[in-house]
Amino acid sequence: MRALALGKERAFRELVERHQPGLYGFALRFCRVREEAEDMVQETFLRLFRNRHRFDTSGSVKAYLYKVCRNLLIDASRKKRPEPLEGTPDTDPAPSPFDTLSLKEGRHTLSRALDELPENQRTAMVLRHTQELSYAEISEVMGLSLSAVESLLVRARRSLRRRLQATAA
Repeated sequence: MRALALGKERAFRELVERHQPGLYGFALRFCRVREEAEDMVQETFLRLFRNRHRFDTSGSVKAYLYKVCRNLLIDASRKKRPEPLEGTPDTDPAPSPFDTLSLKEGRHTLSRALDELPENQRTAMVLRHTQELSYAEISEVMGLSLSAVESLLVRARRSLRRRLQATAA
């Protein structure tokens, strides 16, 4: 961040290369439209660049980026209602048709269950389990204490488990 604050283009490029894939996955999970996810990530990096002189170097750049992206996503979701996710792309190179259908149904069920969680619980779950942020980073992104993040994740997991069991029954 110090190099970026000094106007080093290479430092900014390295930050983008390091964090763009994770931020894009996070944004896509919430807005479900590739172009919008790309716009959110681009705006996130633009804000980092604009605020590079004011960035607190004691904090985590990763957490800062996710926090900015999260805020952008929340603002955008308030402006419009997101469409439900039909399924996510299959990552297995050659699954059988049955496996493909089963995997898509499972992902769709999980996606719906996640969508039904309160916004804070859903955000914490996605940051922890798809973006693999630490509890401390989630705490910084969401502006919550560490114990609040832990509690949020426990409640989210419990709620997800109940919803998925009800769907399976």
